[in-house]
Amino acid sequence: MTTTIPADFSAALRAAIQRSGLSLNEISRRLREQSTPVSISALSYWQNGENRPERAGSLAAVAALEAILGQPPETLTALLGPRRPRGRWTNRTGPTITYDQVWERPESVARALAKVDATPDELDTPHRLSQYVSYRVDGRGHEESMRVRRLIRADHDGTSRFIFVTRCSSLTQPPVVTFTEGCRPARFRADVPSSTCAFEFVLDRPLDSGELAAVEFGVRLPPGQTDRHAQLAIYRPTRDLVLQIAFDPDHVPLRCNGYFQPRHAMPVEKRGEVTFDRSAGTFQFITLDPAPGQYGIQWSWR
Repeated sequence: MTTTIPADFSAALRAAIQRSGLSLNEISRRLREQSTPVSISALSYWQNGENRPERAGSLAAVAALEAILGQPPETLTALLGPRRPRGRWTNRTGPTITYDQVWERPESVARALAKVDATPDELDTPHRLSQYVSYRVDGRGHEESMRVRRLIRADHDGTSRFIFVTRCSSLTQPPVVTFTEGCRPARFRADVPSSTCAFEFVLDRPLDSGELAAVEFGVRLPPGQTDRHAQLAIYRPTRDLVLQIAFDPDHVPLRCNGYFQPRHAMPVEKRGEVTFDRSAGTFQFITLDPAPGQYGIQWSWR
């Protein structure tokens, strides 16, 4: 019986894998042995059509795959066609927004990014599938520190860094990265007049397109941060977002609420207001499948 191979790379790869009877783990091992390593997760994304091999090393791996899977030469490589464009619109579905629609004074963000050799496009790559951000507010009512945890997915092969931007109420001294997991701090620069801070983090290892990684870091903010809100921008659809504020138990605000702002020029929509007492020093704002926009928590002392 003659089997027709689908004229689509992902479908052809999936069919070839099924016919070979090999597991992704075994295929990944054999590729490593041939000095053309591809992770199991990348192979899975390739066969599911979520992304495809593009860089030279990945294309060499596809040629090795043809032999491993018992396919004639160029059976799979011929289906790749021209490279897809990379950058802002790669691997994106659903509504997206740009940094200048979210940030007030976006020019200050661009200036801070330029100092770490980054552009506003890099605020949203790699794709942040899940985000958890926790702030601590001290006994004087000042934001003291933040903890950020992300589940990321690489938009292209060779992803090796990510950028984090935050804006302080004042920049009396530089913020300090206190710990990292899955990454390490590289450069910090600031647009001092606007107190906009840009951090560059290097991943523990480069990621292939579609590969997942978890990263986490902590930042101690400069003394005297008097903002009464904390917020985080979402540029494209993601899975979940958790914002948390932990107040000093001896100095809790009178009220606290989450909010959503679709664009910086649009009204703020309140979400989940609470009244505090001394037994409740933490407020969480959790959103599943958040739409692009600015999410935050604001509080008042009176």
